[in-house]
Amino acid sequence: MSQHIKLIRSGAPVAAVHWALLEHPELWDQNTARTADPRSPHHGLSDIWARYAAPGVDGQQPHQSVWYPCADVLHLRDLVEPLVRAVGGLELGGVLITRIPPGGLCRPHTDPGWHARHYEKFAVQIASAPGQAFHFDDGHLVTKPGDVFWFDNAHTHWVTNDSNYERITLIVCIRPQRKVA
Repeated sequence: MSQHIKLIRSGAPVAAVHWALLEHPELWDQNTARTADPRSPHHGLSDIWARYAAPGVDGQQPHQSVWYPCADVLHLRDLVEPLVRAVGGLELGGVLITRIPPGGLCRPHTDPGWHARHYEKFAVQIASAPGQAFHFDDGHLVTKPGDVFWFDNAHTHWVTNDSNYERITLIVCIRPQRKVA
């Protein structure tokens, strides 16, 4: 396994969020800032932004993130708040759900910018199947639904989904009391 990714625990209760996502397909791709440009490593994927800069605020500059209405529809606080407590979170930033289709790929990249450097990245696997993995140059992690992991997005990373099922991940940006790695 890579030194840039770490499984924290398994068994997070993801069923309610997964069912809510199935009941509300209209929430996908309302914000295509990461996925629309064919040059983006995220092109071909789908997103739901649940928490980030308030409308009209430049998210590339320092800001306080706010919850968007879809967070309540998807029961996200039930997963996010315990995670923030578990890692000794001092501050909660963006919350994003990503979906990689069967056979899809999030291409190799690093995540630049203020938000990516200010927070550490944690993820909760909502849906996945054997054949998908989160990769770094020095290794990878295969996750199952309910797995919670930390990753360092300052290093080149990518995600493959060589399965017949969607890979859905909740990404939570937290500034913890102390570094994870």
